Amino acid sequence: MRLEGALGVGVEVEVDGAVRVGWGERDWFGAGRASRPVTVAAPADGADDLGPFSAVTVTGGDVRCSVRAYPQRPLVVFRSEATVPLRGLGTGAYDLPSVAWPTFTPSERHAGGAPGGMRALAFQHCEFGLPSVAGADLDGFFLLPHRPPTGWPVLLTAADGRTLLLAPLDGFHEQTVGLNGGTVRCGWHGDLDEVPAGFATDLAVLAAPDARSALDAWGGLLQVRAGTVRPGRWPDALGTRPSYWTDNGAAYWYRTEPGHDAAGSVVAAVEDLRAHRVPVGAVQLDSWFYPHTESRPFDTDEWVVPPSPMLAWEERPEVLPDGIAALRERLGRPPLVAHIRHLAAAAPIAGELPVHVDGDLAAPSDAQIYERWLDQCVAWGVETFEHDWLVEVFFGVRGLRAGPGRARAWQEGIDRAARERGITLQWCMGTPADFAQTVTLTQVTSVRTCGDHGYIATPGQLWAWFCVTNALAGALGLMPFKDVFRTDPDVAGSTGEPEALLSALSTGPVGMGDRAGRMDVSLVERCCRADGVLVKPHTPIAATSVAMLANTAFVPEPLVASCVSRQDAGQWTYVLAAHAHGGDEPVTGEVRLADLGADAPAGDVIAWDWRAGTATRLGPGAAWPVDLAREEWRYGVLAPVLRGGLAVIGDVSKFVTAGDARLEISEQPGGVAVVVKGAGETVTVTGWAPARPEARGAHLTEPLSFDAVTGVWTVTLAVPSRGWTRAELSV
Repeated sequence: MRLEGALGVGVEVEVDGAVRVGWGERDWFGAGRASRPVTVAAPADGADDLGPFSAVTVTGGDVRCSVRAYPQRPLVVFRSEATVPLRGLGTGAYDLPSVAWPTFTPSERHAGGAPGGMRALAFQHCEFGLPSVAGADLDGFFLLPHRPPTGWPVLLTAADGRTLLLAPLDGFHEQTVGLNGGTVRCGWHGDLDEVPAGFATDLAVLAAPDARSALDAWGGLLQVRAGTVRPGRWPDALGTRPSYWTDNGAAYWYRTEPGHDAAGSVVAAVEDLRAHRVPVGAVQLDSWFYPHTESRPFDTDEWVVPPSPMLAWEERPEVLPDGIAALRERLGRPPLVAHIRHLAAAAPIAGELPVHVDGDLAAPSDAQIYERWLDQCVAWGVETFEHDWLVEVFFGVRGLRAGPGRARAWQEGIDRAARERGITLQWCMGTPADFAQTVTLTQVTSVRTCGDHGYIATPGQLWAWFCVTNALAGALGLMPFKDVFRTDPDVAGSTGEPEALLSALSTGPVGMGDRAGRMDVSLVERCCRADGVLVKPHTPIAATSVAMLANTAFVPEPLVASCVSRQDAGQWTYVLAAHAHGGDEPVTGEVRLADLGADAPAGDVIAWDWRAGTATRLGPGAAWPVDLAREEWRYGVLAPVLRGGLAVIGDVSKFVTAGDARLEISEQPGGVAVVVKGAGETVTVTGWAPARPEARGAHLTEPLSFDAVTGVWTVTLAVPSRGWTRAELSV
């Protein structure tokens, strides 16, 4: 029998209980089977919060497994529900489900049942949601070996772009998709030991025209169902102004400046930035300030990230003898960002308050320990609580995985305690389950989406990781963090500028990490106004659907990524093309505007080559070639052609030329109006026109400049102390 969803998406249920999901072609994943005895029931109709559906129950008994298709949505949902309390479920391996529904076997596809040229993308359940690509056999994903071979969402994309996405709709920390070994093993993970009667999970297969839009549809669905409330684009100092960081990859991560101790090193760097007129919004203190079971020494030549757990969340007396409060005073009392990690079972607080214990690790079993730590944040002047090593807390302590809802309660408890104290949160080293669970949280203002700067992978490979995983984070309404970056050419070589660019395009924090006196201030200035307010886009930069499936971290194909600014007058698109794979082999290809998906322009645009400073008029079907050497990059701004043929490219001294923290752009009869922001600044706005425009405004510093050959115009305005001024342009 076949259940039909919208757009021809549907599922066939065979007499033996095997299921086959397709879109046009009938069998994209291969036969899917349940791990419980099968008794196929007759179809039944119903409705839930997703709309009306037709359903078939495939197994009964102690676990009811069913499948639903929604005629008003291109959606199939697999439901697993315990009808009685169950104990002793664990399989001994996280990636081998205790209740599997379904396990797909791609090698058992019907002949002609799947489209040609399929590629698969999965986000591993490891730190930062590592993206990995495989072929149509859904096998051979490159997965980090120290984490289980699991991951979701899984996206299966045909050569024409059509994509089926496989991911949970709930039970994010209870559901797994085991990968490699010839099967795709969906169900309750193998460390889940017991569930109560009525425990149920939903696993979705949804269809979309391409990979990015599939992620967006899934993320939007989760947020609507959860009633998600995000904290806004300017939620804290970390998300509003450049910040100084001392984490792995930064100059003072377990290192000190000659002639200074740990505190003096950070103070020297921040004072130097301020002396160069860089407004520092927040200062981050990493794991070096508190004791571990094996604390890493300072000023060693080894670059090792110590996985040892935390003994106490308090200052190491040999590192900060005067304490964090005294350090904050020396820094000029900025908001602090304080790092925390997984807890040692030997930690004194683990003997005082409720915890799960697993060997040498412990995890709080309710919010009491976090309430203590967040009270410390208030005392220390910490505005943002950076919870790192989330993956290690979950995979390190079996008690968090053994029963349903425990991981959700852990994170919702942190969120509630933080909200009550006015503290924001940054999630770091999270898995896709941690990303998805944020739909029920309010305080997470940024989330790390790639490995540590300068560590394990090449810069280009980290750019690819960042841009692909950003597509997942952005779909969930999260603001990604690129991680700290360095601009000192002795350390960063020529990658300081693209690192700063990616940070500015992230929508999240812009984290500086150079030694005192070695930060390239001009790169920071391209990210923010003179008062430090970040000029950022509305959406985070993310790889295009084509680039996501191209495996650009390992294959010589161009990484193409985009994001947008939204104005009353339309949408401005920012496009990056980069050489990302780890080798020296050059990358050639082209940037096609049609591949930009929702970021693609609807009409003619002026393409501004940001590095060359040139403008070209293009139609929406245009493309341009790229030929890139190792870690080389190109960056362009697509500005819509508005009334009178005018285009406002924006403030081209900034990476985000038309960011709404700098400009507000609207159409009016005969032309456009531009509101320019930034008290006390003199700002030049650049644009294009078919003929010389006229400019009017109270704070123009000189007549409009126009190049009749290139069509490029500029107008300069002095922004008064009130913080804004307005100009009108017409042709």
